Amino acid sequence: MSKTDLNERIKTFLNSALKKISAKDYDSALERLSAAEALDKDNPEILYNLGICYCRKKLYNSAITYLKKVRGLPLTFVDVLTVIKMLSYSLIMANDYDQAKKHIDDGLNISKDDTVLLNMRGYIFEKENNYAEALNTYKFIIDIDKNNSNAYNSIAYIISETDSDLDEALSHARNALKYNPENPAYLDTMGCIQMKRGQIDIAKRYLKKALEKVPDSKEIKDHINRLLKINPDSNE
Repeated sequence: MSKTDLNERIKTFLNSALKKISAKDYDSALERLSAAEALDKDNPEILYNLGICYCRKKLYNSAITYLKKVRGLPLTFVDVLTVIKMLSYSLIMANDYDQAKKHIDDGLNISKDDTVLLNMRGYIFEKENNYAEALNTYKFIIDIDKNNSNAYNSIAYIISETDSDLDEALSHARNALKYNPENPAYLDTMGCIQMKRGQIDIAKRYLKKALEKVPDSKEIKDHINRLLKINPDSNE
């Protein structure tokens, strides 16, 4: 097969895979990308899209394998920050926080005000129960982006869970919902805060709406069960 024919076959597989990814048909996309990989195992665009597909399928260890390969290659088709973000996210979902932090730091060395990377760093601090650093990180995000709903919600949730200033938590939760009023995580946070404030009917309304949006959420169900223990009459 000539080099021109080879490149055309790779291009055909890749273009077809990208269409399948757009249609969220990740299994079909993986078939085409694997065929392309067999023809060019060091193509960063192919490897990156394999990483995307595995990440979307929640097969994070496979995603990490491919995204690490991409990081080791000269990037011509894929932006390095994009790769770092996807790799960091996959590592977080695989509970490998130490490795995720290393890649996040690499990304922040390139773009110190990248709010996606900063939000991931804040999330890791939360998971490590380092609430002071998590709050510092989220507040820094708001200094950069006054409309960052995720940072507002995270601050509200941490303050509420650590039994700090519930009025401050409420203010941040309202800001989160102002920018993204239908987000179930934000509705859940508001419900939890209102429950701690003793506003049972308001809490019930927010938690019920959150559960309607993600009916399989164990976390939201746990919060509703907590509400029911406080006030059994809420089970209506």
